[in-house]
Amino acid sequence: MTGNDHGVGKIIVVEYPKSGGTWLVSMLAHSLNLPRRDIYISENIAENGYDASKHPWYTDASSLGLPDSCIIKSHDFPDSARHRIPAKFVHLIRDGRDVIVSKYFFEKDFCVKNGIIDDFNIPFDDYVDMVSKEWSAFVESWLETDTVAFKYEELIVDAFSVLKDIYGHINVSQDDDSIIKGVNAFTKENMKKELGKAYKHNTFVRKGVVGDWRNYFTDRHVDVFKKNAGELLISLEYEENNKW
Repeated sequence: MTGNDHGVGKIIVVEYPKSGGTWLVSMLAHSLNLPRRDIYISENIAENGYDASKHPWYTDASSLGLPDSCIIKSHDFPDSARHRIPAKFVHLIRDGRDVIVSKYFFEKDFCVKNGIIDDFNIPFDDYVDMVSKEWSAFVESWLETDTVAFKYEELIVDAFSVLKDIYGHINVSQDDDSIIKGVNAFTKENMKKELGKAYKHNTFVRKGVVGDWRNYFTDRHVDVFKKNAGELLISLEYEENNKW
């Protein structure tokens, strides 16, 4: 099956929020010449009331529904009713410690300043405890399925090879030039420009660096994360043991 024919079907990228899903969806969609979609948006209605027509994924769309062939982002668990559609699934994983930091500033800065949420007053200490548990539960739920999984950190190192591997696993054939174009179209700078058209306070693409958690975690945060998700971190080979 080739990417440029519209028989590819639906490909759903599942991730715990702030794991790089927007980036991966965008590269896949561009390289396959398919539309990008958010699983929570249907016919101009989002769960938080956001006007999806303003989002770059939907500005030229005749419909906000899910086309027969498209790339979809989802944060839902495997048993979600939203996933009961014919689709291929890809699980994107990111180091939970970096996820915590990225998600904290996303909600505190981006969501508040753009009016997506009214306020954000959760202390970082409490946030580390809450999100480490959520991240662990989400990732483990998908690891218990046969869904192919890739790491955000692998995308950072070699996005081209990851996309090639993804297509191989989901039985989609695409030429190298198209994959390269997809990767090059969505650099950090290009993503900022695209999202800047929709959001006045555009910090959606913040840093994206690996290991940024070290700039924010105290010993207390380390201990909390180890308690909630330390074994998962080791099984994913982000750490060799709990002596970090």
